[in-house]
Amino acid sequence: MTLSLATMPGVVGAAVNPNADVEPLVRAAFADAPDMIAVAKCESGFRQYADSGEVLHGGGGGKYIGIFQISEAVHLSEATRLGDDIMTTAGNIAYARHLYDREGTTPWVSCLPKKPPVAEASADTTPVPVTNRASDVPRLTVNLRLGMTHPQMKLLQRLLNGAGYAISAGGPGSAGNETEYFGALSRAAVRKFQCAKGIACGGDEASTGYGRVGATTRAALNALAAR
Repeated sequence: MTLSLATMPGVVGAAVNPNADVEPLVRAAFADAPDMIAVAKCESGFRQYADSGEVLHGGGGGKYIGIFQISEAVHLSEATRLGDDIMTTAGNIAYARHLYDREGTTPWVSCLPKKPPVAEASADTTPVPVTNRASDVPRLTVNLRLGMTHPQMKLLQRLLNGAGYAISAGGPGSAGNETEYFGALSRAAVRKFQCAKGIACGGDEASTGYGRVGATTRAALNALAAR
């Protein structure tokens, strides 16, 4: 059997645009994180494949792969362990989501404009909630998810406890005993809040954001803080 260009592994036929679905998929995967959409445009121009039809390799030595220019040397083993094939469109996006949920935009900092050192810098360096200067109201400013330890978890737990979505009836996480750890009880409370507010009521953190505090959930919780 003769292999055509379109059927060779890692190569896509010249008559078909292999990157046609890349931008829509990136926008869907990072609807709650517009900075990552900008990163995909900056890193690759929304391309998983080069003009030759082969997987896009960039950077020094061609060791940066695909849409999000993920370092093969640094991340290939972890991506493989997670089942994300960074040589494919879906796998590259999925592993970029994993990195973003763990590290934010830090791995792609060169692709983002520098911001004034206000709330974002404070959230990374100060062990107290960032405040809105206009009203001095504590605000959530970072994504939070199961397994994280972060100073803003105390604010998240206070907001949920105060709104009737108690982390726990007593002990760690209960009203007055908020902690910096995002455990299973915190996730359960976040899910109750999301379902009650119509944000998400099924799926999981990766598919629908159910149980993860992303941009939409933060906004709803910050509205509680403002009141």
